[in-house]
Amino acid sequence: MALRPSQTSQTPTASPSPTEAVNENAITALGRLEPEGEVIKVAAPSSGGSATPIFGTPRIARLLVKERAEVKAGQPIAVLDTYDRLMAAGLTAQAEVQEAQTRLAQVQAGAKIGDIEAQRAIVNARLANVERLESEMQTARWEAERYKNLFQSGAVSEQEARNRQLKYTTAARQFEQAKRELEEAKNTLNSVAEVRPTDVQQAQAAVNVAVANLQRAKADLDASVVRSPINGQVIKVHTREGEQVGSNGIVEIGNIGQMMAVAEVYETDIPKVRKGQRATITGSAFPGEISGTVDQVGLLIQKNDVLNTDPAADTDVRVVEVRIRLDDSRLVSGLTNLQVKVKIQPD
Repeated sequence: MALRPSQTSQTPTASPSPTEAVNENAITALGRLEPEGEVIKVAAPSSGGSATPIFGTPRIARLLVKERAEVKAGQPIAVLDTYDRLMAAGLTAQAEVQEAQTRLAQVQAGAKIGDIEAQRAIVNARLANVERLESEMQTARWEAERYKNLFQSGAVSEQEARNRQLKYTTAARQFEQAKRELEEAKNTLNSVAEVRPTDVQQAQAAVNVAVANLQRAKADLDASVVRSPINGQVIKVHTREGEQVGSNGIVEIGNIGQMMAVAEVYETDIPKVRKGQRATITGSAFPGEISGTVDQVGLLIQKNDVLNTDPAADTDVRVVEVRIRLDDSRLVSGLTNLQVKVKIQPD
């Protein structure tokens, strides 16, 4: 909580030091230490990813960092137990892409030469059959006409004339059937040899679907490797190997190379605080005091988070958070959330 000026002035003290005399008008508040950019809780992928609904709540298969370890942005810090299964799915998706691309190449190239030659042989055989049947039909027609004339002259019987006419009719039907079969064979040959745009489009669409599935598989696989979002240091490990990832995430990371003091300044003192003012920070866990500069004045009035150990102090005050950049963070780089006292020098 913030210390009101009236509280600090009425507290009995021994004879003040010269520094205290100079700072008697300072704005005093309780605060806490935290890394610049605050502490980030690194969690596993949310349930919106495709891997989580399939495989359930993920567990940590391999933890790649320890507490106090320095990490870079994008560095892997943990591998989830979904990794091996997603790797297999990715390899399957990659094979499906290769298969679809091979099919597309085949369609674009058209039919195999062997298939075209086989169909051309069928066309030639049916053409020869048409020519043979046409010759037989012509012979049958000549004989039918001849026997018709002989019947009219009484040289042959009516039955013989009818037999020759039936033979011609049968030959004519066989010839017409053979011509239709020849046309069908020619159409099949053209179809085999032709690269149809619709076939190419269909094969290309299959490639596009396979590539999209591969990209999704790669994204799922990448999500199974948890990476650091920032440069910083591992402050706390919450989930160990074999454990499910809970609400606290896997680790907490902060940029402890630059520490900030977050002072909870009483709301009535905020008009006196501006960016650039100097401040001093003291605490029980480090000797002396550390100086700093007001870097940001908050815009939200809220209840205090840092509680005073004085039982007579007000425990429900309205404060504004003021962030102070420390000049030298080395003494307190490992003291995230340490309670400190802050004095801000007014202009």
